[in-house]
Amino acid sequence: MTPRTAALLVVLASAVWVCRPAPESRAPRERASAVAQQDTAFAGTLAPMQRVRSFGPGVARPVLRHVETTTEASPGGGYDRVVFEFTGGGDSVPGYRVEYSTKPVQRCGSGDPVTVAGTGRLIARFEPAQAHDEHGNLTPVERHYTPGLPAVRELTLVCDFEGQVAWVLGVAAPSAYRVSELTGPARLVVDVRHAP
Repeated sequence: MTPRTAALLVVLASAVWVCRPAPESRAPRERASAVAQQDTAFAGTLAPMQRVRSFGPGVARPVLRHVETTTEASPGGGYDRVVFEFTGGGDSVPGYRVEYSTKPVQRCGSGDPVTVAGTGRLIARFEPAQAHDEHGNLTPVERHYTPGLPAVRELTLVCDFEGQVAWVLGVAAPSAYRVSELTGPARLVVDVRHAP
């Protein structure tokens, strides 16, 4: 090896060492909070958001374990946050489809109508997923919330049947939203922008 080749290898190794990502030492909820604090522009959509996901044999179907609501402020305007937390599924959220509905919302199975506060109905469907354990017992998740936030006024579970879980979010008025996934634990985050 020539002295020039050796010098190039040392420079390359130094560049790789300096450019490596710093280890994450903060807890996932702290990282999510930090992201919210650094949020300078809310780029959302009114269009449906979807991700199809399946799990192989031996991987437990994701189970909804917790739902949390908060409101956040950012320089570009505030938004409400709904977090759906899952266990199982290899630390991944199930497949999902989030979209506004212009049709009346009905409970799966019974077809009973569901009304929620606000003029917007944002539906969050998860598949494959469940909100009960393997013995059919309900998980600790509440089935109905009335957080009374500026955008998200009410949430109701409308389906937990045959591998599908669906929630309707009663929104004050249809406004842009965004969806993100977090791990450790697996969470789907739905942010709904406050109406102007």
